[in-house]
Amino acid sequence: MRLLTVAQPFLRSMVIAALDTGMRQGEMLALRFADIEWTRHLITLRGETTKSRKTRAVPIATTRLKAVLEWLRRDADGEKKPDQTRVFTDEAGEGAGRFRTAWVTAVLKAHGIKPEWTSYNWTELTPACRGHFRRINLHWHDLRHEYASQLVERGVPLAQVRDLLGHASITTTEHYDNQKLENLQAAATRLEAGRTFDPTDVRSMTGTTFQESFKIERRSQRSAPSAKGSKTAVNALEESELEAWLGGRDSNPDTMVQSHVSYRWTTSQC
Repeated sequence: MRLLTVAQPFLRSMVIAALDTGMRQGEMLALRFADIEWTRHLITLRGETTKSRKTRAVPIATTRLKAVLEWLRRDADGEKKPDQTRVFTDEAGEGAGRFRTAWVTAVLKAHGIKPEWTSYNWTELTPACRGHFRRINLHWHDLRHEYASQLVERGVPLAQVRDLLGHASITTTEHYDNQKLENLQAAATRLEAGRTFDPTDVRSMTGTTFQESFKIERRSQRSAPSAKGSKTAVNALEESELEAWLGGRDSNPDTMVQSHVSYRWTTSQC
């Protein structure tokens, strides 16, 4: 990720934390070292700092995230910072605030654009740079999107992604289920059974129904019925096989629940 390459160490640490936890900006800036359980590898996000106002735990699941937190834990003298100290602070030990300038600078550099400012205090971009930044359209919240999308692409169930992100409803989480085309192609190839189309197959030339051909194929895989078996018994076997394949009837067809996975991509509502 080019953003990590051009970002200064402190901003880089924040980007990694966002990518590897999905924490919102406000949740990150409110985080204190007392909220980190080092032995259990967990970060506790206190309810008063979360959007849902509910406390949740986020795993420290990557080596680089653990390294970031351990680096931030030490002060300039290598001593551990007090537990009540905020994790993300500036050089003076104060809260990092909105860190807008560092973010804008890194985003522009990551896209090959030299940041230029209209004043020495770095509060206003030149019109040209401001236009570039708007066209790039990369926001801090997009790091949270990336975290969720990576989880979904790796097969993590949406219910677990929902809990990691702190969503109240799985409907919101579904917005991150933006499957890549190659992933869908790989999923569809699971249907491949090595069979081919044979135009000389009698069943394909006589208009045999699918259900009938299915029963014929199933019977051909079994031993021939005994001469003592009656026609009624054979018919009963065919019906039971078909019912087993179809899955039987629902006791209440009007209320049958059909599970689904959304592949829609919409604007995030989190």
